[in-house]
Amino acid sequence: MRSLGLSRYALCSCAAAAMLAGCGGSQPPIAAQLGTSPGMTAATHAQASADSWTLSGSSGELIYAVGGCGGTCVLSYPNGQFIGALPTGGSAICSDSQGNVFISYESDVVEYAHGGTTPFATLSLPGYQPDGCSVDPTTNNLAVVFRSTGGDVAVFPNEEGPPTLYTSGVDSFHCGYDNAGNLFVDGFTDKDGPQPALSELPRNGGAFELLTISSDIGEPGQVQWDGKRMTYQVADTGEIKRLRISGSTVTVSGTTSLRRVSRRGGGASWIYGDSVIVPFPLHGAANKTIGIWKYPKGGRATNFIKRFGEYKAGDMHFQAVTISVAPSR
Repeated sequence: MRSLGLSRYALCSCAAAAMLAGCGGSQPPIAAQLGTSPGMTAATHAQASADSWTLSGSSGELIYAVGGCGGTCVLSYPNGQFIGALPTGGSAICSDSQGNVFISYESDVVEYAHGGTTPFATLSLPGYQPDGCSVDPTTNNLAVVFRSTGGDVAVFPNEEGPPTLYTSGVDSFHCGYDNAGNLFVDGFTDKDGPQPALSELPRNGGAFELLTISSDIGEPGQVQWDGKRMTYQVADTGEIKRLRISGSTVTVSGTTSLRRVSRRGGGASWIYGDSVIVPFPLHGAANKTIGIWKYPKGGRATNFIKRFGEYKAGDMHFQAVTISVAPSR
């Protein structure tokens, strides 16, 4: 996993001026007038259930795993029973409190209702290669990290366009909101070679602020709120580090180690209540398996998901997972 991250960092460094204007520092937001992709009609969230038929057996919580089943696998939670597949794939996925799922692919973000098989909205990004997304629990704003020449974080108000474009100040990988609406982005800086970095866009703030974080925290992975603290997943070990943030200083207050993931790494995880779901390579290099562990306890997994209907596990290359809750809950 580390070689992948560092090679990507080197690519960004070599073409910094052409790819990411914010690698050198923060700046005020840039308004980007964007809407839905051509040919797609944006529906309201209230219309979503009526506009899309649902997968059988999708009345409870669902695991969405992007990068498998020809696009995205949909599984029951926590049993991991195969429910169905969506044709939309990509490298990033997230969900909101109403169970809506956002899948980022190339230069678009495609939105599905819980259990829906037909997307009801597509948001366009002013760039490409989206790597992470998160929904603000206080405003329902959708943040997406991506690559472009004019910024690297797009924030869609109330999950709709047009977005506001920001520069995070780092070579960004993932993003996550805390419970107060502050947005955190991790990645690398080029100070003394590639160093892990974390920046914050305070709620109602106009620009990202670079935070101070230890250089030995590990390769940047998923960042997310666990109900008490922001967390930082180490991409090359799968460890999840709980962060204490005081002003601009970040320290690690605890670490969750996941047996069978250590030394192999994994894709972007999703913390849900007292569990964490992680795609990882049980055997070989690709992320072919989805594991569920107690959180923050870690240790032994409570379930391994290895079967995906008619799809072969060997064809799975999971990038990230999310949990979609049933809207009535």
